[in-house]
Amino acid sequence: MSWLRRVFAESEGRAAPLYGLASAVGVAAPLVAGALTGHAADSVPTGLGAFYVAFAGPRGPYGARARSMLVAVAVVTVFTWFGGLLAGHPVLATLLVPIVAAAGAALPWPGPTAALCTLVAAVRPPTSPVLVNGVLEAAGGLWVSVLLLAPWVIDRLRPLRGTLAEAVRAVADAGEAPPEEWGERRKSAYDALRHARSTCALYRRPGEPERDRPGLFAEALNRVMGEIVASRSLHAALGREAPPPDEWQEEWRAVMAALARWLRGLARAVEARRTPPPRPAAELEAFVRACEQVRWEHVESRHDIIGAALVLQVRRSVERIAAAIEDATAIAARGLQAGFDLPFAGGRPWHAQLTTGSPGLRHALRVGVAIVVAMALQNGLHLPFGYWLPITVMFCLRDSYGGTVERAAKRVGGATVGGTGAAVALAIAPGQTTLMILVFAGAAAGFALQPVNHAWWIAFATPLIMLLIDFTRPLTWQAAGWRIGLTLAGAALALAAARALWPTGALRTVPERLARLLHAHADLARTVAALFEGRPDAPIDDRLREAASAAREVEETAVRLAQEPAPPAEPLHGLREATATARRLRDYVATLAALIQERPVYAGPIPAILRRVADHLDAEADADALDLDDLLGALDEHLSRLCRRRRAEIAGGARIDAVTSLREALIEVAGARHAVRALAEDAHRLAEQGRALIV
Repeated sequence: MSWLRRVFAESEGRAAPLYGLASAVGVAAPLVAGALTGHAADSVPTGLGAFYVAFAGPRGPYGARARSMLVAVAVVTVFTWFGGLLAGHPVLATLLVPIVAAAGAALPWPGPTAALCTLVAAVRPPTSPVLVNGVLEAAGGLWVSVLLLAPWVIDRLRPLRGTLAEAVRAVADAGEAPPEEWGERRKSAYDALRHARSTCALYRRPGEPERDRPGLFAEALNRVMGEIVASRSLHAALGREAPPPDEWQEEWRAVMAALARWLRGLARAVEARRTPPPRPAAELEAFVRACEQVRWEHVESRHDIIGAALVLQVRRSVERIAAAIEDATAIAARGLQAGFDLPFAGGRPWHAQLTTGSPGLRHALRVGVAIVVAMALQNGLHLPFGYWLPITVMFCLRDSYGGTVERAAKRVGGATVGGTGAAVALAIAPGQTTLMILVFAGAAAGFALQPVNHAWWIAFATPLIMLLIDFTRPLTWQAAGWRIGLTLAGAALALAAARALWPTGALRTVPERLARLLHAHADLARTVAALFEGRPDAPIDDRLREAASAAREVEETAVRLAQEPAPPAEPLHGLREATATARRLRDYVATLAALIQERPVYAGPIPAILRRVADHLDAEADADALDLDDLLGALDEHLSRLCRRRRAEIAGGARIDAVTSLREALIEVAGARHAVRALAEDAHRLAEQGRALIV
């Protein structure tokens, strides 16, 4: 019961009422026009075309939506013609529709829309010639496309503003996250930033990078997040090395909360095109005063040079966060000018990388075989409304067993609720007016709630699809009963296919993805070493993104393994541990990158430590254990020498707050020491975890 509550109550996204209303008008308006003019039969293909294109789910900026809808219109037209040619030939349809469905499962385009159009056109009683049906559905698709793209004329930057505002809020949430929520919020923030960068790329003006303000804004946000990661790491190091007083801790929490409020105000300003909020000067000044007081106490009372250096690093990290937010605020204040998101610039790939035995190929074959069985049962048993059997199988069958179980539960629950509602409505007030009202209401509520939960979408879409396909034939409440029964049968068939047909495959990808994870993090460690050696052009951001991408692949593999019928416990636990270790390692790398100053200082053995860590990550499975005792001892000795020289410098009359080369070297090495040690430990742990799973 707890699993069912989670499945039906979880929120997968935000409701889209305007999208639902526009889709409802697009689907229902042709039916109303056909009923008023006496051409109800010809209006059905137009309404179906509008439904198919809206169902394809165009998302993102308007240019991306236009591109996806134009492709959807072409797919709907071509496969409606193809399905119409199969009408009256059930054996041929049983052989060819599964091939279309399998191709849709394997490729981003044509997707499931192609199979749905082919199947419906093959089984629905023809109301006009095949060629005319395709043209009418294309007209319906273009009509709903115009409705969904209408806001482009009013505010073409609204999707961009919304995406950037979501990224700002995610960074703000990460900035003031409690320790137990830091990992999840950090991941959400980086996911939002990645989405923001992708959206900004669609608006970039070719050859005019100076006017790419959205891209500069996203880069500033990325710097904010990187500094937040560094600040939290330095704060943790300070707590272990030289815990400051509680008053200072309160000031640190207060300033982080103030920076989060500043970010949320910036998000509102970006979304609503308002003036960005001012800098929280009072909180920042109070934190600076608290840091100076603690630094004096560390030096004068405790003679703790390292503690004072760490306090200064935490202060600097907070100031760098504020500076990066100020950069983003200045960009937003000038206006997020951007180029047009053109429909034919870039876009989603139309192909997929499939290899023998890959999960994608296995899923495509599974879909094809399951739909062959469903269509054979439909035709062999002459089931009334039997096409709902293959439709249910197609939309229930996911690329994992766990995903299929969840989708089948949502579809059965939603179809039961929706079918019962349609049966009651048809029993109370049968007739064409009732059908049109149900179609409009189902489209408005279904498309609005489609992003929220699949069960809610099915509950409202069931009467919509059921009545739209059979709009021209008299329907009674028994049709809804058949719809519910065939949904149950189709869900059971999908579960059987997911369980029996090639149920595993993710485990085979583990060695390759873990090897890439280790190599990517080895390259990352070498890049940081180059930064410490005085090479500011080292591509640290690129290496961080590559390492994060490799970690996401491993995480996706773990999710897929967890959804198998019998999840392998040890590999699953190992993959989760490896991704958590890799995330911590990248946090320490971001901390080290933030510590490096414009004027390079001698960092002692830090570059050598990082290179030895990289070699260990790149080594073969039988490599020796990571031995850093000599280099870590040299690092401690190097830091001790810096402390002695700094004490002598202060004793000789130098002011504590005077900027000297010795002071800056001490601050950098003291801040890096904890991060380097922790990075080395996690690198050794990651190498052991990865090689254990690879072997």
